[in-house]
Amino acid sequence: MTDIDPHSDIELLTSDEQLVARVPLRGHVTDAWLRTYQQLARADRVPAHAESGLDRAWLVVNVPAGGSHQDVTATMDSARSLIADVDQAVRHQNARSNASESVRDWWADRQVRAMRKPISKAEVVRTGIGAEKRWILAAAVAAAIAVLLVLPPRFSVGPDWLVPAIEGLLLVAMLIADSTHFRQRLTVLRVLSYAFILVLVSNAAFVTIRLVIDLLQGGPETKSAADLITVGSSVWIYTVIAFAFLYWLLDSGGPESRIWSPPEFPDLAFPEQLNPGVAPPGWRPQFVDYLYLGFTDATAFSPTDVMPLARWGKVTMAIQAVASFTIGGLVIARAVNIFR
Repeated sequence: MTDIDPHSDIELLTSDEQLVARVPLRGHVTDAWLRTYQQLARADRVPAHAESGLDRAWLVVNVPAGGSHQDVTATMDSARSLIADVDQAVRHQNARSNASESVRDWWADRQVRAMRKPISKAEVVRTGIGAEKRWILAAAVAAAIAVLLVLPPRFSVGPDWLVPAIEGLLLVAMLIADSTHFRQRLTVLRVLSYAFILVLVSNAAFVTIRLVIDLLQGGPETKSAADLITVGSSVWIYTVIAFAFLYWLLDSGGPESRIWSPPEFPDLAFPEQLNPGVAPPGWRPQFVDYLYLGFTDATAFSPTDVMPLARWGKVTMAIQAVASFTIGGLVIARAVNIFR
């Protein structure tokens, strides 16, 4: 509560026919309080205003130098009585400001919830929101298989055709299961998806370790700059695709869950989820978004626009960053030695 400070000294300044009384104030005086006091003083025709200094605020009252005792006292009382009115007005302003802020927070929360709210199958069919394009998934798997076929035989677990064949068969099985309708379709799809990701990620770890060993010990591909660049780039691309599928499968319960029952708090927060105003209502991440996530994490060695909120996401992105940094650093270092 603001009031005059009777324990401090008052200042009196004489100017022409006016006497200026500077009355010290106690309490928390803000800029809003000062502005409100000026407005009320003008409205009530009280010759006073408030000022703030480095360590305190002042009530500045102008009274006629030759005014009577009764008039001067009335003016000073009027100036002081405005203090309580200003306190009340500022409290109301703060209450209105807090209410406005609460309404804005409520509206922002409703926008986020509306963006994450489950949508009907009819709406998915009509808008295509969240529905994956099968040809994009097939193209990504085909690229991963092509990379494996480019790599030397020493980068294969067993015969050259074994891992590509397994990945291709699992992809065909997932596409068939997704296009047919039976009671256990989602369960079968999920099992096939996990099997596919397990093969993809395990093989990515194998080819990465194989490359690192060759770079450190001097494998056959390290004797030629062209071969080294080809093998190093192929392994890097394969790891990007593998991590993209891993993010796609694990984020927020998987692709089916993200469409029909997205969680309130996602595992991986995309810009469209953090700021719903930049995306259409009901936006859902698709595989291309996770492929971009895998690429940026592999090039920046850290999160860029997608923030990992779940612990598994943080650990996975850290592992990918370390793997990409190791591949890039060792390949570049070995290539420089070869060119010398």
